[in-house]
Amino acid sequence: MITQKQEMEDSEVMFEGEYAIELDGWFRRRFRNLCIGLLCILTFTWGLGIMGIVASMFLSGLPSEELSSDIPGARFLVYACVAGTFEFTLILWFFVKIRPRLQTRKQLISAATKMMRYLSIFEILAMTLLYQSEMSTLLTTGVWEIFFWHFLACLFLPWTAWESLKALGPAYVLCFLIISGDIFLNSIAMGQNMTVTTMSLLWMTFVMTAMVIFFIPGMLICWMRLRKHGRRFKFSLLNRKYLDLRQDMANARKIHDALFPGKHEDAQIAFDFSYTPYSEIGGDFVWFERSEEKVLIMLLDVTGHGLPAAMTVNRIHGEIERLRSEYPGSDPLVLMNGLGRYFSLTMSRHQIFATGITCELELETGALKWVNAGHPPGFIISRNGRTVELGTTAMMLGAGLPDEFEVEQEETVVMKGDLIGLYTDGVTEARSSKGELLGLKRMRRLANDSNVKDDWVEKISTYAQEFSRGLIDDDILVASLKYRDDASQDMPEMT
Repeated sequence: MITQKQEMEDSEVMFEGEYAIELDGWFRRRFRNLCIGLLCILTFTWGLGIMGIVASMFLSGLPSEELSSDIPGARFLVYACVAGTFEFTLILWFFVKIRPRLQTRKQLISAATKMMRYLSIFEILAMTLLYQSEMSTLLTTGVWEIFFWHFLACLFLPWTAWESLKALGPAYVLCFLIISGDIFLNSIAMGQNMTVTTMSLLWMTFVMTAMVIFFIPGMLICWMRLRKHGRRFKFSLLNRKYLDLRQDMANARKIHDALFPGKHEDAQIAFDFSYTPYSEIGGDFVWFERSEEKVLIMLLDVTGHGLPAAMTVNRIHGEIERLRSEYPGSDPLVLMNGLGRYFSLTMSRHQIFATGITCELELETGALKWVNAGHPPGFIISRNGRTVELGTTAMMLGAGLPDEFEVEQEETVVMKGDLIGLYTDGVTEARSSKGELLGLKRMRRLANDSNVKDDWVEKISTYAQEFSRGLIDDDILVASLKYRDDASQDMPEMT
């Protein structure tokens, strides 16, 4: 038995290819936007910072020969120029040279990880050189800059939380090692004992570990964005697939309807039917054949619903055509024997069976031959209101080995003015709001109703749908063959 969890896993696999393509394009666009955004931020921040430092140095009122004595300002200015140039060049390289060659999300993730890793590690190394004796400044400035890079990258890139940590985590570890090494070396230089040094290192470890929580905002953004995007994509894809399926089913309905005969009316007979499938197409089928001397009508009801049942009907239609060509003019006994053998050999192995009823009417004498293979009984409704049931004469098609399928053919006489009313079990199995089945008893009462005989197809079909409040759970096929009592009346043929 297929569980709901297995169905969800199957849908994940089903959409895996489409979603991978979607993620490739999405990440490609976001990586482009990240590069452009970083270039703009660097241009603005470093440019503004350099201009501010230069302006403060020249507006400080110091003589020009004393400007060089402003060591921190000059050092920061050099750092800003070198760092800004390196970072700008690095991002521009990834944007112009690397990005156009990237196709898959895996390649894009690798490139984005390298770019952010290079930028963050360079920042830590540059700040270490800038604040050589001010490790507290490195701790506050460097670590917070790592968090900034991480948060900024998570705002742009649709990667997972773990992928974001792999990109910025090494810089954070490097910052921790540099600060820890500085604490250790300073402790040795100051002659501190190992207990104090160990406590200082443990405290730094605790602080750096606690500050990891500042990665959480970016990680949450990654998780929420991917989760929301995945759901939206699957809903959109399911909607498109559903619309495509509906269109395919509509096209299949046209092909399926082409298998059905047209309504027929002439001076001797009137054939009519109504088909209401449970879904777009179904497994109920009617065959009608009119020759000069005889009329053949067959109703079949294949197990199941929808497309599988309709595909079975398509195969049965071909088999009926073959049998009618191989045994022209054969009676219902030969036809149903052939179908029974066909089902036993080809369909029953797939647990596909069918019920059916075939009637053959000789127009000259009114002799009626019929075979009922496990199908709901048809009715002969006479002009005086008397009804005769066309009961079961064989087991359902496919329910047994080919040599075990035994068919009996019954015969009776139909008078002019009588009507042969047939239907599938979608009528008798229609269920009311109280859970009651329409059942065979109600069908017998309907058959004995004199008003039903005038329009068997319309009234039976309408009654079944009204009984179930339009909520049918099976295909409904109703057919009738009226043996006209005025053979001299010239009626036009209807198709």
